[in-house]
Amino acid sequence: MSVATIAQIPHDLTSTIKHRIHSRTHGRVWNLHVEFNGQTVVLRGRTATYYTKQLAQHGALEILSGQPVVNDIEVRKVA
Repeated sequence: MSVATIAQIPHDLTSTIKHRIHSRTHGRVWNLHVEFNGQTVVLRGRTATYYTKQLAQHGALEILSGQPVVNDIEVRKVA
């Protein structure tokens, strides 16, 4: 995949990023949202561990090849 600016990224890239995160984390990120904010991709959702949060970010970075990613995934233990 060639690197494109965020403004040029097709809408279905959101689905691709979500699928990669789901695969990398084995579905351990709940309410996952991928948003494009100017030149930055923002990840939002919830998970139980910081390790899973890190896996989600790495999954997104694999696809985005150097584009900035803000990881706003909340870490909260499941009761």
